[in-house]
Order: sequence, then structure tokens, then C-alpha cells
Amino acid sequence: MKDEIKIQYKKFKERSLYNVTILYKEKPMPKIIIESKISSNGGGDKFKLKINDEKIVEIKSNGKTEIDVDYGEQTLQISNNFLMKSPKKFINVESENQEYKITLNFKAWGIVLVLQIIMAILIISRHQVAIFIAILIFILEILILIFMGMIEIKEVKRKED
Repeated sequence: MKDEIKIQYKKFKERSLYNVTILYKEKPMPKIIIESKISSNGGGDKFKLKINDEKIVEIKSNGKTEIDVDYGEQTLQISNNFLMKSPKKFINVESENQEYKITLNFKAWGIVLVLQIIMAILIISRHQVAIFIAILIFILEILILIFMGMIEIKEVKRKED
């Protein structure tokens, strides 16, 4: 039987052997369900999900992926390459199924949009110093996207009936 463990131990004074059978039922591993609708080139790309900086799991870039995790606090980070990564997300796994989705990091992209508008205005002005500042803004945009992350993991709120 799969759900039983047999333990034998000896009682030294009586010199007899006891057989003990312990029945246990395995508790199912909790699952996190990660949904993604982001694809960098429309193909079958896969993201890499790093769990607690130890375990790496591949996730579909379009669709849902179920991953078995342990109960308790977990750290999740998704990446595709050096540029396309998410900041670390700390989650507490308490229920059997928790849903998350991968989205764009709108804070980072909003900052980049504002900097793009400033850079366009500086380039239109056609001053030598303005073009130098525009180059610095471009470098700043890349650094913002690298350190803030292009994508992020968000928890899907459940509707309670």
C-alpha cells in the first residue's frame, strides 16, 4: 500500500520484535496558477520562474501554468532575458490554489513615457546641449526598465460569494 509506512523496533529488555504500521494521508501540494498573455514576438516563448532563488520552472508566455509549491512564504521572480524581468514578489501560500498573472510594469513604462516626451521636446529644440541631455535620458530609461522590471507579477483577486 502506498500510504503506509512500516516501522520495526526492538525492545531490548524483553528481546521481542514489534511491527508497527502507521497510516498517513499525504496532503496535496498547493498550486499557484500563473497566467500570462505577454509574448515578446508572438511566438511560443517561455518565461523562467525562479522560486526562492532555487527552483527554476518554465512558464508559457501565452496561457496558464500550474506549479506545485510548498506552504509558507515564497519568493517569485520571472525573467525572459537580462532586460525582460520582474522584481521579486514575496507571496504567502496559504490556500491550495492561488492565481497570479504576468503584466507589464505600468509604473516603469509610465516613467519611460514621460522621459520619452521630454526627450522628444529636447531633440526638436536642436540645441547641442539638448541632444546630449536626450542621450543621457535614453540611458536613464534603459536603467529604469532594468532595475524596476519590464514585467511584474500581480495576484488575481478572488470573488468571494
